[in-house]
Amino acid sequence: MRERHIVTETWPFQCLSCGQAWEGVYEAWHINDGHGGDAVTWRHGGVASMPPWIEPACPSCSGLRVKTLPPGRHARPGLIANGDPRRRPCH
Repeated sequence: MRERHIVTETWPFQCLSCGQAWEGVYEAWHINDGHGGDAVTWRHGGVASMPPWIEPACPSCSGLRVKTLPPGRHARPGLIANGDPRRRPCH
């Protein structure tokens, strides 16, 4: 039988184009593959997603120059919690 372990992680992001910072809450689903290995799938907002570091887009300017910080690190001012898509003007 395959064991499943779900870890909730908050990932901070920083847009290198407009400076916007935000966080996204992801679930990492760790599943024993039955051969001694571990397979991981990701969910964001309850929907299957790519890992947080794969091509994130800025919710403010839609820019793709986004720095992903490890969970537990903090982005700079301008934080939007949980990837809230409220728009802020880019400078």
